[in-house]
Amino acid sequence: MSMHTGILDPMRESFGLTIPDLAGYATILAVLFGFGALPSAWLGERFGEKNLLVAFFVLTAAGGIFVGLGHGTAALAAGMAALGIGTSIFHPVGNTFIAKGIAMPGRAMGTNGLWGSLGQAVGPLFAALMSALYTWRAGYLALAPLMLLLAAWLAASRIEMPARRTEAHAGHPVRDTGDGRWSILALLLLAMTMAGFNYWLVVTMLVKHIELQSGFESETAALLAGYSTCAIYLVGGAGQYLAGRLVHRRDGRGAYVLVFALSAPLVYLTGREWLTGIPLIVVAGLMSLAIFASQPIENVLLSRFSPERWRSTFFGLKFTMAFGLGGAGSWLSGVILKKWGMSAVFTTGSLFLLGALALALAARARGSTGRPGLPAEPVPAASTIET
Repeated sequence: MSMHTGILDPMRESFGLTIPDLAGYATILAVLFGFGALPSAWLGERFGEKNLLVAFFVLTAAGGIFVGLGHGTAALAAGMAALGIGTSIFHPVGNTFIAKGIAMPGRAMGTNGLWGSLGQAVGPLFAALMSALYTWRAGYLALAPLMLLLAAWLAASRIEMPARRTEAHAGHPVRDTGDGRWSILALLLLAMTMAGFNYWLVVTMLVKHIELQSGFESETAALLAGYSTCAIYLVGGAGQYLAGRLVHRRDGRGAYVLVFALSAPLVYLTGREWLTGIPLIVVAGLMSLAIFASQPIENVLLSRFSPERWRSTFFGLKFTMAFGLGGAGSWLSGVILKKWGMSAVFTTGSLFLLGALALALAARARGSTGRPGLPAEPVPAASTIET
C-alpha cells in the first residue's frame, strides 16, 4: 500500500497537489520505512516479535484507511507516516522471527523474499486496476480489512519462541567467534548499503527506462513498461527463492560475492541506449534475478555471523543502512538523469555494485573460509503456532 506511479494523477487531483508535492508526501513513507527499522528491531527485542508484527498489520491498515478516506493533506501525511512506520517493522522483526524460530532459515528467507517480490510485482497492477474499475482510493482501502484480520489472527495465536540457542543448535555455527566476526559484519553492512544505493537507483528509473526504450507511443509504451516491469520483478522473486536454497548449506559469503559479480555488469548493460525491445527485457530480467538474489543471502549472513542477543539489532541496522541511507539513491537517480541522462543512472548503479563486490570479497577473506558444520539431521522446528 505505497504510492504507485499508475495512480499519481488521480491522487494529485483529489488532494489538489502537483506531482512534486505528492512525491514529497511519499518521501515521508520512504524515510520512516528506512530509519524506522532500527527502533523496530529494538522494540521487537523488548516486547516480542509477535507483538511488533501485530502492530505492523494494524499500522499499515490504518495508513491505508487514512489515505483512502482522506481529503486533506493532513490525512495524507498521517497515512504516509503510518504506512512508513508500519512497513519499517516487517523486515527487521520478520527476519529476526525467521532466524529464531525456523529450522531452515535460508530456505524460509528465500520463500519469504519470493512472496515479497510477488507483491512488489503485482502491487502497481493492482493499484491501477482498482483505479480503473472504481477509484484510486479502492487500492488503499481494499487491503485494510485483510490486514486487520491478519492482525487479529496473529494476536489470538499462541506462538512459543525458543529459548536462546547457540549457533550449533541453530544449524549454522560460525567458527570465527573472535574479532573477525565483527569485521565481517562491518564489511557486510557496508556492502549492503552500497547494494541499497544501486537498488533505489534501478527501481526508481527502471519503468521509465523501459518505456523510453520501447519505441512505441507514450500511452502504449507506459502500458508495456508496466507489464514488463511486473514480469521482471517476478523473475527477481525467483532469484530470491533460488538463493535461499543455495545458501542453506553454505557459508554464504561466496554466494554473496557471486551475485555482485553477476549483477554489476547486468545493471550496466540494462542501461545501454542500444539495448531495446525483447533483449532489454531479457537482460533486465537477469539483472533482477541477480539483484534480488542478494537479499536472502544477506539475511542469512546476518543470522549466521551476528551474536544472537544482537541479531535483531543487526537486522535493523541492515535495513536502516540499505533502505534509509541507500534510499538516497532514489533522489540521486533524478539528479543523474537531469545532468547526464538515463544510461548514467545505471552506470552509477553498477559502480555501487562494484564497491559492494570489493567489500564482499574482503568479508570472504576474513576469518575461517571453511564451510560451517551442520547437523546430520534437520533441526526440529523451534517454534509452534496454535490457534
